[in-house]
Amino acid sequence: MEEPADAAAEGPAAQVTEIRCPAGARPLRLLEWKVKPGALLNVDSVIAVCAPIPAEGECRAAERKLKSDRAGVVRELCGQLGQVIAPGSVIAKVEECSHPIVMKGLCAECGQDLTQLQSKNGRQQAPISTATVSMVHSVPELMVSSEQAEQLGREDQQRLHRNRKLVLMVDLDQTLIHTTEQHCQRMSNKGIFHFQLGRGEPMLHTRLRPHCKDFLEKIAKLYELHVFTFGSRLYAHTIAGTLHNKGSSSTFLN
Repeated sequence: MEEPADAAAEGPAAQVTEIRCPAGARPLRLLEWKVKPGALLNVDSVIAVCAPIPAEGECRAAERKLKSDRAGVVRELCGQLGQVIAPGSVIAKVEECSHPIVMKGLCAECGQDLTQLQSKNGRQQAPISTATVSMVHSVPELMVSSEQAEQLGREDQQRLHRNRKLVLMVDLDQTLIHTTEQHCQRMSNKGIFHFQLGRGEPMLHTRLRPHCKDFLEKIAKLYELHVFTFGSRLYAHTIAGTLHNKGSSSTFLN
């Protein structure tokens, strides 16, 4: 078995965009930076505090906060304290976050709550995130980008090569186990696992097929075992946990 190339995956080029002083407004004098290069920005994060330049004869206007309209990392601050910023001028350059890893609506990279990224008409801004792939069966709320998924896939492949194992998919029902909702009272309870998948759900009765434990222990030394079923995800994880507790040292996934 040949070792795969260990070259690092090349992700998409980072997109650096400019944040500008609002057009049509009066010139602003830069009083204070609220962020530094390398700082994380969320939508509506305050970048700088400025003072509008009053017209001749006008009173001094209230200070104004310039906010970011995107999430990302500050790469450059374009101005010096005390400098007058013309309308439409660039005030900062930001490497936008593509939100490649999202958990329950929160970006793991920048911390932005993506559920709050809505325009005034209630429609979500597009694109919100590049995270479109669910990677963990037991945590469907965890999403990653296709680039992240491909990188994780390559790492799995390299791990299998190092361990000198292949993946073996094993069916659950009628292969490793028998499960039924019908339980014969005259049948011995020895070796039968009784469980429910939730309150109000029917009681299920599962028995390992003969020599199942021995088969799993022997085959786990040669393969990384994964199980699959046409049943629900909760059913698969419940049975996988039962098989693991029966003495197999292998890793089971549905």
